[in-house]
Amino acid sequence: MNAQILIQAVIQQTTVFLAQLATAGRLRAPLAQVNSQVFLDLSTELQNQGLKKNVIADMFGMTLRTYHRKVRELSQSRSVEGRSLWEAVLDFVRQEEHVSALEIDQRFARDDRDVVAGVLGDLVDSGFCSRSGRGSRAVYRLAPAGDFEDPTSARDVAQEYLVWQTVFRHGSLDFERLLLLTRLPEEACRQALDALVAAGRVERSGTDPQQLSSTELDVPVGQSEGWEAAIFDHYQAMLGALCAKLQRGDNRAERHDETGGATYSLDLWPGHPLEQEALGCLERVRVTMENLRERLDQVNRGQEQKVSERLVFYVGQHFKTNRNEDFLA
Repeated sequence: MNAQILIQAVIQQTTVFLAQLATAGRLRAPLAQVNSQVFLDLSTELQNQGLKKNVIADMFGMTLRTYHRKVRELSQSRSVEGRSLWEAVLDFVRQEEHVSALEIDQRFARDDRDVVAGVLGDLVDSGFCSRSGRGSRAVYRLAPAGDFEDPTSARDVAQEYLVWQTVFRHGSLDFERLLLLTRLPEEACRQALDALVAAGRVERSGTDPQQLSSTELDVPVGQSEGWEAAIFDHYQAMLGALCAKLQRGDNRAERHDETGGATYSLDLWPGHPLEQEALGCLERVRVTMENLRERLDQVNRGQEQKVSERLVFYVGQHFKTNRNEDFLA
């Protein structure tokens, strides 16, 4: 297996995926900490797999001393929340009924003027702000609340679903482990957990209240709340299967694999005699799996046996109207 070629291809597709997430819903998510977070998380995971620090340093092309210094510097700065200029300018405009270009220049005098101008142009083009006048005489106002969704409005719901997804996928864990896995601020994580416990979605163990568990994770089709958890859950399921095969040393697929995946590309044209059958694949699989899960739940509720195994099944479908369309574009 040529791991280097595979790594480069995965990185390229992952960056496209992250770029789509960073701009979803017309937002501009801060990315200042991404590079540092990737380095620290990758270093930690390599250590978890038993690699010595001098080997990890060599894999990054560093001396051991440089590696230690970088880990120390990044670890000390991770408590600082990343904040983009785009967010700061939007908040500044939000705090005022109207603000002039001159006031914005004075407020962000330490930032590159061309970058600030680019942020203002993007805020206007994306509909978050309106502008009257030009140049230094321009005045910026926040668009009416009904024109766009407040980027903070669904934050609590998103955090609740992230906590719920983490508890469900990890079987049983305590709050410290939950905090580490979700990377949420402690108070936000605790509030989300309390809401989930009150709603009966997460349970505390009768013998050890510190242990958390959940028997289900449900983001109904057609519901917008919890979409972040649904995307992450699917992404995690897919990567979990791939990582399991890599850990076992499997470099090929077998007909009767219990862990793995398959990709099929079906070529069509408008009006193709099998077009509707092909497009309905996702719907049919969803109906089949929902039916199976309901029947499994009924059987499991009537048994005293403790569930010790879990099968995670994932399926996806991407309908491209252009054969040359980028995979994740």
